[in-house]
Amino acid sequence: MVIVYQSKTGFTKKYADMLSEATGMKAYPTSRLSSIDKQEEIVFLGWMKIGKIQGLKKVTGHNLIAVLGSGTGRTAEPDEETIISRNQLEDIPFFYARGGCFPIKSLKGLDRLLMGLFLRALRKRNEEDEETVEAIEIIENGFDGVKQENLTGLIEWLKTR
Repeated sequence: MVIVYQSKTGFTKKYADMLSEATGMKAYPTSRLSSIDKQEEIVFLGWMKIGKIQGLKKVTGHNLIAVLGSGTGRTAEPDEETIISRNQLEDIPFFYARGGCFPIKSLKGLDRLLMGLFLRALRKRNEEDEETVEAIEIIENGFDGVKQENLTGLIEWLKTR
């Protein structure tokens, strides 16, 4: 059993490294997927963008046994049921772990443009609830929510196998 991960900014890689240390499983980026036997059981970790787990399609045809998605929200966004459906994970255990993001001023290109549009939309909301205020702060200042405790559900599940 191995860990395969897709990380853009390093937050998901932190989770892969933590999970590797906690379980003794080796962690591989998707760029090294060709070195893994297709029968090897894989726990996949990927960052999420609009409910899609990035890099997940790369493990198609491999022995995928569980998936962890990381994102900036306190809970899976838009919600776990939608994420499971969008990523066709109906028969595969899904776990969520809060990750992080860099401040908008450090982003470049399309990432900065899209986050800027999202930030403007958040600021235009009539109601500034706690989640909206938090989202604006995270986009403006960045956030690192990577914690060992966020892997508890996945680690407990792995112990039952």
